Amino acid sequence: MRKLLFIIAFTIVALLPAGAQSVGHGADIDAQINGKATTRQNKKPAAEPHKTPTPPPAPSTPDISTSNRRMKMVLRKIKVRKKTPEELAETKTKVTMGIHHEQGFRIQVYSGGNTRIARQEAERAGQKVKSVLPTQPVYVHFYSPRWSCRVGNFRTYNSALGALRQIRKVGYKGAIIIRSVITVKDVEYVDDDTMIDDGE
Repeated sequence: MRKLLFIIAFTIVALLPAGAQSVGHGADIDAQINGKATTRQNKKPAAEPHKTPTPPPAPSTPDISTSNRRMKMVLRKIKVRKKTPEELAETKTKVTMGIHHEQGFRIQVYSGGNTRIARQEAERAGQKVKSVLPTQPVYVHFYSPRWSCRVGNFRTYNSALGALRQIRKVGYKGAIIIRSVITVKDVEYVDDDTMIDDGE
């Protein structure tokens, strides 16, 4: 969409003639818009000797090569540090490219029987854990023959261990880390300018 707006603006600016003067009725319209009174003259003015128009003075612009050299000197003085992943996430747009499954770890918070009460306990455990770990997904499923509540998609055991400590502080002392197939989102950070807009 930005590209389309840029093209339209560029086209309009390119079509406007630089320094155009209105002739004939256009002068009357310009005078009315600008609030000036015009007098119509039916007679042609006497021919004046032909004068060559002098071009208007060029606006003073700095020499491009000089400004480039100055910019390079300034950039040499400034030490540019690499951005952290958090800073990259703030300046770029997060795009989910796809989802795949791989072996990893989840935390099993609750495991009960196959009754309705066991299901309610598993859902209650999931809600309580979600308040502690809001960024982690909670899975309440019936793995035959019991209801269980599992949390997270951890690629490493150590990352699961940190979440397990938080869950045990809430009151689930029986929570354990289990090896499981996890769901992993393929995420890429993209500049806003390089994103493709479907509206174009």
